[in-house]
Amino acid sequence: DTRMVTATMQVNGERFTHAFRVTSDEATMGVLDNWKIRDSLAVPVTVDGDGIDQFSVGETKASIDKASFFMEGRSFLFYPGAYNFTPVVPNEYVDATPVPVSVLDEVHTRNSDGSSDVTFKATYNDKLEAAALEAAQALVESCGTYPGNQGDDCSSLIQGQSVTAISIKEKPTSLDSYSFDPTSFSGSVTYTVTTEGTLFAGTRDVGLTVKVDARFDDDGVLKVTADGKPDFKVSFAY
Repeated sequence: DTRMVTATMQVNGERFTHAFRVTSDEATMGVLDNWKIRDSLAVPVTVDGDGIDQFSVGETKASIDKASFFMEGRSFLFYPGAYNFTPVVPNEYVDATPVPVSVLDEVHTRNSDGSSDVTFKATYNDKLEAAALEAAQALVESCGTYPGNQGDDCSSLIQGQSVTAISIKEKPTSLDSYSFDPTSFSGSVTYTVTTEGTLFAGTRDVGLTVKVDARFDDDGVLKVTADGKPDFKVSFAY
């Protein structure tokens, strides 16, 4: 004997119904009817992250790595109720906001994006910019001495056998970033370079742009080095 039962429930003041099948089971003491629920009350919730690869609900933590490149996020089962989905930030340079989720017969959330029910989005705080400035200044200073200017990471405009002296005239004290990419930074640097044995020998100023770009792993999470600092690509542009 199989029947359909409709239950009325309430979550966060919102009433909803859920239909499920029950089948008759052996009666208790031959008198009391017993029924087995055949359909779970659990509802799938799809969770995705941009720069976030883990989240927690209560004391339980889970990974949100994608099942495949073509799928949005990862699906988890939750019983009806009100939950707080908390992103687990990968390091001190990343901030993210918890998402309140109401699981009814479907998922209700105030912070979803794309086709996932819940999408966490990493934002990058001032510590990342400070670390980028530190990395930029380190390269600027390394290339601002002789023979340090001959290093592979230094600009060709301050390299060569004709360069006999080099000094830093101006180095960046702050960096600019882009609204469309807050993990990419740039700043201006000026070197005073002395050359000999060339057509335009003498001392002149060379202006360059130092660029700092954060690196990310295959899941789009900000990478850090063994000492916990952001893994940057630092280079010069003209």
